[in-house]
Amino acid sequence: MREHSLRRGSVLIGVAVLLLSGVVAVVLVLAPAPERDRVQDLAEGLRCPVCTSVSVAESPSDTAVAMRQVISDQVAAGRSDEEVVNYFRARYGDWTVIDPPASGSTLLLWALPIAAAVAGSVALLARSLPRAVSPSAELSDEERDRVEAAVERHRAMPGRREVDP
Repeated sequence: MREHSLRRGSVLIGVAVLLLSGVVAVVLVLAPAPERDRVQDLAEGLRCPVCTSVSVAESPSDTAVAMRQVISDQVAAGRSDEEVVNYFRARYGDWTVIDPPASGSTLLLWALPIAAAVAGSVALLARSLPRAVSPSAELSDEERDRVEAAVERHRAMPGRREVDP
C-alpha cells in the first residue's frame, strides 16, 4: 500500500511539474512580444563596453548581462528608445552606440573616404588623358642651315645604311 501511495505521489509531482512548465512556457510565449523585441533591438544597437566589437545583445560578459537587464527595466518602466539609448550614452559616451547619429566627427569619417576616392579618380583620369603637344619653336635660318649641314654630313658617312623614312 505504501508503494502505491509513493507512486501516486511521484506521478502527481510529475504532472504538476509538467503543468507548471507548460504554464511558464505559455506565459513566456504570450509575454508582450513588442517589449521583448524592443529590448532585443536596443541591445543590438548598443556596443558592449567590455567586448568593444560586440553588441550588448551578443556579448556574454557580466557587463552586457547587466546592461540588458537595465534595458529591460527601462522598457518595462515605459521609457522611449531614445531615453534608453541616451541613458547609456550618458554613462559610456557616443561610442557605445553602434550606429551613432550623424555629427561633425562622424560626418567627417564618412566624407573622407569618399573625398579620397573622388580625388584618386580625378588624378587617374588626368594622368590617362593624352598630353597636349606643345608647338615646336621655329628655327632661325642659321640653325636650319646647321641642321641641314649635319644631315648632309651624316648621309656622306661611309658604311652608313639607308633607312626609308
